[in-house]
Parts: sequence; C-alpha cells; structure tokens
Amino acid sequence: MEQKLKNLSISKYSLDKDKDGKVIKKDWQQGASEMTGVAVAKYVGSLLVGEMAVVGLLYKNGNMYEIYGPREDVMFHAVEKIKGKKRGAEAFHQKFMDEWNKAVPYTPGSFKKEATKLSENKLLNATLKAKGINAPKFAEAVGRTKQSIYGQLSGEKGISRDTAIKYGNALNVDPVDLLFPKKTCSIWGYVNTLDVVDLEEPYSPGRIYSSTKEETVVVPRDISTANIRAIKIHSHGSMYHNQIIFYYKDNAAELDINNKLCIVGAKVRGFMDEELTYYYFGLYENIRGKHNLLNADPYCDDKEKYILTNFNLEFISPVISTVDPKAVKDATVFSQHMPTELTISQEKHEKEMMMLQQEYELKIAKLHKEKKEDLEQGKKVLEEYNKAQEELNKQIEKISREIELQYYAKPKDKLSYVDRALNLTKEALRKKSA
Repeated sequence: MEQKLKNLSISKYSLDKDKDGKVIKKDWQQGASEMTGVAVAKYVGSLLVGEMAVVGLLYKNGNMYEIYGPREDVMFHAVEKIKGKKRGAEAFHQKFMDEWNKAVPYTPGSFKKEATKLSENKLLNATLKAKGINAPKFAEAVGRTKQSIYGQLSGEKGISRDTAIKYGNALNVDPVDLLFPKKTCSIWGYVNTLDVVDLEEPYSPGRIYSSTKEETVVVPRDISTANIRAIKIHSHGSMYHNQIIFYYKDNAAELDINNKLCIVGAKVRGFMDEELTYYYFGLYENIRGKHNLLNADPYCDDKEKYILTNFNLEFISPVISTVDPKAVKDATVFSQHMPTELTISQEKHEKEMMMLQQEYELKIAKLHKEKKEDLEQGKKVLEEYNKAQEELNKQIEKISREIELQYYAKPKDKLSYVDRALNLTKEALRKKSA
C-alpha cells in the first residue's frame, strides 16, 4: 500500500518470512499494534535530487510504515508519527533520534574527505566552538545537565526538533543548522557592472567571465533546489559589489521575465565565423519582439545603460535572489559540507566549457592583434576548440544520463541504494520482535 503525502512517499506493508526463512512483504495488517522498532537509511543524491532518507517504523504485528523523501521532511514526519504513540513515546523518540544520528549517508560516488568531517551530530559541537562557548556554560544557559550536553556533543544522544529550536534561540542561529548541514554551491562566474574587465579580451560591463578560482557559497534554504546556480559581482564602487546572484539553470524564456533581472545567453559570431555564447547579467526588456538588456547598476555611465540591443537570445533565467554572503554565514562550519561526486563533476565540466571558450578567444585575439590572420592557423585553432568542446559535451551528457538513470527511475527503484541497509535492519528488527 503506497500513498503520496506532499513530497513524501509513504509505504505500508507487513513483513513475514517464507518457508526458506527469507523476509518477504505482505499486505498491511489492519488493527492497532504497538510500535517496537525503527530503521533509518540516508543517502546523498545528485544536484537534481539532494539529500534523501528512508525511515521504517516497525510494529509488533510485523507491519512496516516506511517514509521516503527529502531528508528534513522524512525526519519531521517520523517525529510526528512517533508522537502519536500511546505508550513510551518519549523514550521511542529518543531511540529514533539515536538511530537517525548513527545513520551514515550513502552516496553513489565518494565524498571529498572534508565531507565526512561534518556529520549531523557534530553540528552543535561546531557551533559552540565557533561561538566560544564551552559545554558547562551552554548547559547552564539552556537548563540542561552537563552530562546531557556532552552526550549530544559526542553523538550518543540525538537532538530533536524542539531541542534544536530551543538551542537555536539560545545561540542565535537557525535551528535547522543544528540538525542539517548548510546547502552550498560553487560560483561559476563573475561580473563587473561598471568597468571593463581585461582578460583574453575586454569584457564589457555586465558580461560574465569565468575564473580558475574555486569559491563556494551558502545557498539560503528557501531557494535551494537541484538546479541552483550562482555568480558573483566583483565591481568596486557598485551597490552590487560582492553580492551573490542566484538563478536556476533552466531556460525560462516562456515565463513572464520582462523588466526583471536576468542571466541571459546571447549567440555571437566569432573571428572565424563560429558560433559562441556570451553570458550576461542585467535587466531584460522585450520591446516589440526585440530583446534588450539594460545595466541594472544605477551608477553606470549613460553610454553603458544598454548592455545588449536587439540581440539573439539563446538562454534566459530570472534572478531568484541577490544575497550578501555574510548574511547567510553563521556558526555552522558550512565550508566542510561538500557536494557529491556527480555534482562536482557536472559543475566542473560546465566551468571547463566556459574556460575553454575563453582560452579559444584568447588565441584568436592574439592572432588578430598581431595582424597575422593566417586562415590555416585560425582553422587549426577552431578545430582544436570544436574537438575539445565536443569532448566536454560528451562528458556532460554522460553525467546527465547517469543522473537520469539513478534518480529518475520508477519510485520503487529509487530505494535501490538503501535497500540492502534497510533489509538488514528490518531483518534484525523482525527477529527482535518475533
């Protein structure tokens, strides 16, 4: 029996053994029964899926109530379900939190080493260290015993939602950050809204350029989704200086985007008549079917008011938010929470694509500047560029296929990563309750 609850999948069935002793699923048994055990499994999905979890609540009669979905939602739903327990709800709640904190997230790749340093039961520890507060002092401030706080800092005891809210108020941090690591993404590009940036060629105000610099930023949870992207404004004297621009990596040309801040991709012709895509940040306007992009910075010169006029629009996505990175930093050691292997690989190849175009433009610009427009040499450079671009496209397509195969399978297949862990846990619970 399966049902949908908001963005959660709820499965209700009964566990039993066949004649060979193998655990099998049967129909849910009607009637009241006591909740006796809990199984928890977590895994970290890709950029498209995010952090997921499965919780199985086992009843004395063999029934299993299984919750699958985004990690935070699964935990909160399980807590609400446990609260309805008639006897021993508080003790069972603590048992659940202990199992929740012990569950090590599984990923279909391998984490960077830093990712393993920040398990969920260490977030309180990191926050207290950042605030310069020791355990005894914090215990006194929140009305708890030192032993209780030390148990939570070591991971022996879980932190419930209500406790996180209480601790968050005392520490002046978001309670969610005491339960879950920060959401982060890489900054793939930079833009200057006032001045020309001289790289391999002049980048006019508003045009986005890539950099070999590796920079990660915290994504506010209310806008964090699978396809979030970020650029940074580096423009001294601008009201936007050091602001992070968030947008979604979806072509939103069909949406109402007129007179809104947007990231746009425009098709241009290069020196060898090849097609290139330049990306810009600005205020988009559509007048009688003509695409224009205005400089959003009020301090720009009048001659730089229009970044693009009547351009060939290839990509456009509205800006979701402009954020001062300092505003989303707190005591959580967010820099230790890294994306998964697939996320890193996909973002890396996307950035490499931009760097490849800039490298190609540099070679062509040198030929043009030195007035040695040797067509044969230019064709060779173009062939190298096209070959490298084709290889990168293959890599990105390969990663996309992997993501689709792993995360867009039928609902029953989504659990394949945690089935083994769950089955082992269910078997142990079944033996215990038998």
